[in-house]
Amino acid sequence: MTPVHQRAGFRNHEAEEFGPLPTYLELAMATAAATAYDATTAQDSRALLPRLSTVEKAIAVSIAALALYGAALVADGLYIKAKAELSQILLKRAFAAELRGEETKPWPWADFTTEAEVTAPRLGKHAIVLSGASGEALAFGPAWLANTPQPGDEGTSVIAAHRDTHFRWLKDVKPGDEIEVTRRDGRVMTFKAGEGRIVPWDQSGIDPAAQGRHLVLATCWPFGATERGPLRYIVGAELVDPQPTGAVPSTNTKLLSADE
Repeated sequence: MTPVHQRAGFRNHEAEEFGPLPTYLELAMATAAATAYDATTAQDSRALLPRLSTVEKAIAVSIAALALYGAALVADGLYIKAKAELSQILLKRAFAAELRGEETKPWPWADFTTEAEVTAPRLGKHAIVLSGASGEALAFGPAWLANTPQPGDEGTSVIAAHRDTHFRWLKDVKPGDEIEVTRRDGRVMTFKAGEGRIVPWDQSGIDPAAQGRHLVLATCWPFGATERGPLRYIVGAELVDPQPTGAVPSTNTKLLSADE
């Protein structure tokens, strides 16, 4: 066989492997079939929702609504925590001014003042305590209940805060831990924590007029819940020494006032 015939035979062998080439008519028919299939698939996709029963549609809408509600809760939780953290910067500045004897508010429209700073040294946690447990005050920090004695005075002083912001660490306080309270008159009180307990909000057993010098830190329970419930988590503490254990330089001799 001549080289020309050999090359022709090789090309014929390749053609046999791939089969005969389609005609123009076959190509047109294949294209039309593919187009019809794609159109049918698209129609089926669009028709999926209309084919759902009324109950199935209601379930789908409910799932979507729950997803949006969950996203809103997450966003709201992040906003509250960011607000609480950032506000503490302004509160610390205001409290520093109080220690210098300058009566001031964290921001002009605030309806509260800074009264003290509470610290848990072992946990490395601290927060500025505000006057009165109003809704606005609790949104920015722990609040001293004005119908209870001042921290370190005779009786039981109560400081409350939200469980998901400033008192998140309350669940980690152990019996024997030190709790320090710096008042705006510069006096530093050291308390020793007792056992935490869970009680109904109206059966706390707290007696503001109890003998001795007590401190109660209170928040809602359970921790991590998104809705406020009837239970409270309370950590009681006793003053280590009736005399203040330390002091910070201060020219403010004004005591905490329950009338403010």
